[in-house]
Amino acid sequence: MAFLVLKAVQKGQHSFSANEINYVLLFAITIFVTSIEVVVYYSNLRQSQLRQDALNEKLQEVLKGKKASQIVLPKDDPFYELTMTVNKIESHDRHQIHNLTNQGNELKAIVNNLPVGILVINRHREVQLANPATVDLLQLQIKTDPHPYKMDIKQADLQDLIERTFETKKDQHQTIHLKREPSEKVVEAMVVYNKQVHHRFEVVVLLYDITEAWTVEQMQLNFVSNASHELRTPITAISGFAETLMNGAKNDPDKLDEFLKIIQKESRKLVHLSEDILSISQTQWDGQRSLEVEECDLATLGQEEIDVLHRGMRLHQVQVSNQIPKGTKVQTNKEQLGQIIKNLVANGIRYNRPQGNVTLSYTEKKNRWELIVQDNGIGIAPENQHKVFERFYRVTADKPGEMISGTGLGLPIVAESVKNLGGEIHLNSEPGKGSQFILSFPKVLQPHTEL
Repeated sequence: MAFLVLKAVQKGQHSFSANEINYVLLFAITIFVTSIEVVVYYSNLRQSQLRQDALNEKLQEVLKGKKASQIVLPKDDPFYELTMTVNKIESHDRHQIHNLTNQGNELKAIVNNLPVGILVINRHREVQLANPATVDLLQLQIKTDPHPYKMDIKQADLQDLIERTFETKKDQHQTIHLKREPSEKVVEAMVVYNKQVHHRFEVVVLLYDITEAWTVEQMQLNFVSNASHELRTPITAISGFAETLMNGAKNDPDKLDEFLKIIQKESRKLVHLSEDILSISQTQWDGQRSLEVEECDLATLGQEEIDVLHRGMRLHQVQVSNQIPKGTKVQTNKEQLGQIIKNLVANGIRYNRPQGNVTLSYTEKKNRWELIVQDNGIGIAPENQHKVFERFYRVTADKPGEMISGTGLGLPIVAESVKNLGGEIHLNSEPGKGSQFILSFPKVLQPHTEL
């Protein structure tokens, strides 16, 4: 600009003083410097805006939980410290998210593998979480999205338990029977009121499957009840007839003999019942400890047990045939196998008709061997076949309501002993044609394994 002014002066249309020229030059220099400053200012402003946009974009990605790229600036940049802080925040946040994700996965794995059913219901009575154990116990296909819990839980008493928790805001506890296929489940249901912050809360339903423990407890109660009943009958008879004899009946020879025979008969019932109760108790104990295994001659063992039952065979007029090949060797616990044979043959004799037959035989499979006890007695109706291994159950005779004498513990003892020997028992029976018990055992029985 100063050059242009000088050119104009040289062309000389006007003459300028030295002061005027100085003013013009100063003005031109001022305009030039100002222009440069404006350019630098807007350039810095642009750079600053770009850095702010980059930082803002990075923070937005951090808020969304996305992995953001690192921003790198030279140390003399005015945004360097701020950028480094944002980078650290992003790294820390990503690390925290990683830890929370791992913890969430671990918690989910634990909940999913717990044998306890867990159902979480929010304050709107919607299902938030249900683990596989809950799905299995309730036999449901539970949706993953929140939905009213009554869509899943149809059991009235469980619904009532949950509703009481919502209404009272107190924990509830109850034993519930879940009707399901193929068999009923007994669960211990605990409904927990879980209070959270800001008046928020949730209800947690815990379902413990106690079917096995409940069944054992019921069996024990039934055993005590039945044993008491079975003991009371002969004891009452013995006591009554003894008292009658003491009150003068002993002076009548006919009455004395009759009553003494009854007392003897009832005493034998007591002895047999006591022996069977001790046997089943011992059998259960044997199932909890290692059994001694030895090689045994099966035909000889079978004949020994048959000989013990000679009196019963003669009384009931039943023939017992031992068809086990001589020299048959098996690995087993001789005491328990002998008890199995004695009880099965005794049942075959007792539940038979005059001139009936009981057969003891043996077959061999690839890795197992079978002991078969068959009779042509009264047989067992199909609807009662599953009951014969229950304690104190006795098959009825030909006449309706008539029970055949016995303690009702023979077959339960057999079932326990077969289980202890690692075997399985199958029953084939038809009323009027007889029964067949097939016992299958492994050829190799481990001596130190608690069966």
